[in-house]
Amino acid sequence: MGKTILIVDGSPTWRKMVQVTLTAAGHEVLEAEDGAQGLELTETEPVNIIFSGCQLPDMDGPNFTRKIRSLPEHKETPVVVISDISDDERKEAAKSAGGTGWMVQPVMPEKLIEAAEGFAARIDLLEAKARKKGEVKKKKDEAAAG
Repeated sequence: MGKTILIVDGSPTWRKMVQVTLTAAGHEVLEAEDGAQGLELTETEPVNIIFSGCQLPDMDGPNFTRKIRSLPEHKETPVVVISDISDDERKEAAKSAGGTGWMVQPVMPEKLIEAAEGFAARIDLLEAKARKKGEVKKKKDEAAAG
């Protein structure tokens, strides 16, 4: 099932490439040009997955990720940080901030789709497990009530 994906990056060209690629793969894509706009969208729109630049116009990727993680509804939302530099220190900073994944540009469209599909499948599985658990609890409660 398609998911709502937020791309946060200062490059309009990069955002458009991601938007076209992931929309063609069946997802809805929201765009934000900086961290503040990205945070605003996560608070007003149902976002399932976030792809964020490592260096945004107004903050760095780890700081953005920490702010996303501070929002109760996004504690588990996949956040993939994308950098133009393969740097272990930056990668570790993103991971320590709560980043779920790391990609180095140039990112091929197939890799974006693969990452989005992987996270979408994981989200679907967790939602199915939660529904099943709720159904089992409801049946137990009904049986106990009588």
